[in-house]
Parts: sequence; C-alpha cells; structure tokens
Amino acid sequence: MELIPRDSAAFRSAIEALKDFLPVAQLRISRTGLCINGMDSSHVGFVDYKLAAADCDILKIDSPLTLGINMTGLARTLGAVGNGDRVTLGVTPNQDKLLVSYTNDKVGKKVAFTVPLMDITDDPLALPDLEYAGTVVLKTADIANVIKEVSHFGDVMSLRLDPDGFHISATGDGGSVRQTLELTDDRTMELTEDSVEASFGTKYIAGIMKGGASLSGITRIEFDTTQPMRATFQFGTSSRFVSYLAPKIMDD
Repeated sequence: MELIPRDSAAFRSAIEALKDFLPVAQLRISRTGLCINGMDSSHVGFVDYKLAAADCDILKIDSPLTLGINMTGLARTLGAVGNGDRVTLGVTPNQDKLLVSYTNDKVGKKVAFTVPLMDITDDPLALPDLEYAGTVVLKTADIANVIKEVSHFGDVMSLRLDPDGFHISATGDGGSVRQTLELTDDRTMELTEDSVEASFGTKYIAGIMKGGASLSGITRIEFDTTQPMRATFQFGTSSRFVSYLAPKIMDD
C-alpha cells in the first residue's frame, strides 16, 4: 500500500484535529480513498473524515485495509510536516506497523517513522439521513472567529437562526455575549420554521472548527432542537470532514 496526500499540510491538520475526538481509530483504506470515522469517548460527537483518491497524488492498494492506530502517535509523527513536504503512508508486509515518511527535495529533507498498529474490532458507523430546521452556509473564517470569541464566556454555546440572522451566544461567571452574523450576499441561511435554537458543549464546537478551518474555506452548519448538529467541510475534489454533535439538554 502506498498513499500520498496531495496536500500534506491539510492532512496533518486533519489528523491533529481527529485525535482530539478519536484517541484510537481505524484507518480504512481502499481504492476510493482513506476513511476515518467514529464516536468520541464521551459519546457526544461523531466524526467522519474521508480523503478521496482524487485528492491523493498516489493511492496504490491491492485490497482494502483496516488499520487500528493510536491517533495521538500518528499526529506526533506528522507534527513537523511543512507546506512543501510530501507525506507518504505505507504498511509493513505483516501489517503490524504503519510507515510514515516525508521528504522535501528543495531543502534536502527526509524523515521516516514507524507507528505500531493496534487490533481494533469496531464496525464502521453510519448515521441515517437527517433533516434540519436550520441551515447556514458561510465563510469558515467568519464562523471560526465568532466561536473563538464566544467560547471564552461559557461551557455551553447556543446557536439560534431567525429572520434577523445567525446568533451565537454563551453565558458564564464572567458575563454573557451574543454575536450575530447577518444574511449577506456570501452567506446562505435557510429556515423551515420561524426560528430554531439549540445548545451544545463549547469545547466540542471549538474542536469541530479546529478540524474544519484548516481544510475548507466554507462551512455548512445544520441544526435543530432534536437532532445532532452537523458541520460539513468539503475540500479538494471530493473529500470531506463531517462532524455531528448532540445537543445539550438544558435545565429549565
């Protein structure tokens, strides 16, 4: 097996974000690409990452592989990858170690790692098709900045969509904040009801944005009061990073 992502820096950032949700995970590699998905340890969030074959410079594989790995260890091997580096993934003949290397011919750099593989027997998870009362599509930088600022004010973040715009708020011991992103020409906001509001754990939303912001300039957020929020980041030709986050039940 040989896999070379077209954008090594983006791949590094995705693995760095995924490790916060999935300390251990399965890499599922086939001719269609590399998939990593699973539920986080608290069973609050679900992440689904796919690096499509079309977004790899090289993807050679004889038959599908499922490789269990410590994601923190994998992220550590990729920590020094720069924008000009070329990352290659392989596997030993007996499939007990992942081979990670990266090179940069311009600066004469060559680095090689071996990462032990693990026996993980989890079956791949899939979520049913979901319909949402509120959908917002906007620049990732816009929503990432707001979430970063609002996250300082509380452990719970509320999202509300109504005709006045998309509102993000939080309340804590240090006070409260509410920021509104209004409808503009480069934003899409769709409602199937008069308004929709739901609350989520701040650290989880911040983690989702950390993963998506490095991959895509556009974020699609779908939410309502009864279903997991879905944040979708499309990148490359046909790759994706999708995160689901269960709403937080608030006391009356």
